[in-house]
Amino acid sequence: MKRPGGVSTGWRSLSAVGVLAAAVLAVSVNVLTARFYHRWDVTPAGLYTLSPATVETLTKLTEPIDVVVLLSQSDNLTVSVRQMLVAYGAETQQLRVRYVDPDRSPAEFLALQSKYGLQSGKTEDGRLVSDASIVVSRGERRWFVTTSDMVVVDEEDGRVRPRLEQALTEALRNVLEQVRSKVCFSTGHQEQSIDDGGPQGAAELRYRLERNNYEVAAVDFSEARPSLKGCDALVVAGAEEAFAPAAAKLIEEYLRGGGNVALLLNPGLDDDGRIRPTGLEPVARAGGVEFGEDFLIEAEERLRLPQGLGETFLATPREHRITQGFLLGDKVRYRVLLSAAQSLRAGSPAGAQVLLESSPRSFSLKDVRPFVEGGRVPEKGAADPAGPFPVAMVAELPKPAGSSAQHGPRLLVVGSANVSWSRVFREPALLGTRLFLESGLAWLVARQAIVSVPEKPLQDVGLSLTEESLSDVRLYVLLYMPLAAALIGGATLYRRRSLERRSRREQKPKAKAS
Repeated sequence: MKRPGGVSTGWRSLSAVGVLAAAVLAVSVNVLTARFYHRWDVTPAGLYTLSPATVETLTKLTEPIDVVVLLSQSDNLTVSVRQMLVAYGAETQQLRVRYVDPDRSPAEFLALQSKYGLQSGKTEDGRLVSDASIVVSRGERRWFVTTSDMVVVDEEDGRVRPRLEQALTEALRNVLEQVRSKVCFSTGHQEQSIDDGGPQGAAELRYRLERNNYEVAAVDFSEARPSLKGCDALVVAGAEEAFAPAAAKLIEEYLRGGGNVALLLNPGLDDDGRIRPTGLEPVARAGGVEFGEDFLIEAEERLRLPQGLGETFLATPREHRITQGFLLGDKVRYRVLLSAAQSLRAGSPAGAQVLLESSPRSFSLKDVRPFVEGGRVPEKGAADPAGPFPVAMVAELPKPAGSSAQHGPRLLVVGSANVSWSRVFREPALLGTRLFLESGLAWLVARQAIVSVPEKPLQDVGLSLTEESLSDVRLYVLLYMPLAAALIGGATLYRRRSLERRSRREQKPKAKAS
């Protein structure tokens, strides 16, 4: 039976059934896609292919983890972060991801800044920026990921190494930890104060530690018997007064008993301007490190600051877990800025390793009175020792009897206290110094390498134009592209004219026939 219009009822019914079948098929495909989710990573280096360590971490999540991304839509890292978090979301349903654009939602960004205690500022074009790009939190535990954590730039050859997966997985594992490491700072000997927010205070270091889930406390060694109970590491930063034998013995006992100690000490001066002992020589000696009790001058022009007399210089790192990433083959990626440093040397027992050292052109002074009082330019004398000198060393002592710790007591000694200044954490040019101290403290409490995520290969970034490539660009822009456009235009015009002539020839016979 046909309806008016010539279409049969059966054909209409068959069309309706076809549309319904297509809808059912589309819904089924979407359900199967959601249930059996799979992504293909077609990037050359497999940037978004997750490592087994990351997959294991994600599949073992049993409670929600909040991930707040504080990146602008115009940021180059935004796309990479989104893609990586999509890959993470394919492995677990426990991630609650939230994107906050500081430019489009400044009020929300400022509220989060206040909630998480973030520092922020504005760029020259008025954009809001934060020192943290991603915040990962579980309850009260938080971990902050910065831009420098997500990508490492080799400024010499203009290439980058992506570290986004390492940074995100480290953040997840850190917020899942149940125990907080406690770092104690000594007081009572005019040390750098963890409450001093000035350029040479240690308040910024305290802020960084607390932001990374460390507990920070002060221990007053001017008391008769200060308690180090619960301290996973003790930091003595910039003490200007010598420690009494009883206080030094207490720290030595703490170290030998399984504690971890960091000594960040400049050469001390007495009232007459002579270099004096720090009082902590027995502590350093327990790890096989001896203080030089001298004053280093760097004579290498490329390593000393233009201002000054060579007392502030860049120290060269040596291979160790703390300086992992400071060296790239034979290249030194980061150096550590030291000021008013003393030398160190290996003692007994053997086993202490050098972390930083001065150049072969450096020399040490035992008497700095002409330099301090008269402002004379220090010059190397015949009796003054020549470099290179170790300026930072580490040692790991044997485990105490019955200890179940993962490692023995650890000692970090730096011949300068400026590595813990607040200005180190605020000035981008001092990145190497900041990374050195952060890695050193993490090594003390064994929180350095927690993720076995393979390194991604170096990637080219930007354009590298040589004279030859510029010539090629000039040929393409001034010759090849205009010539190609002219040829295409000519071919189009010729075809159009040909069609017009053919049309006229076909119309003439028709006109004659009519």
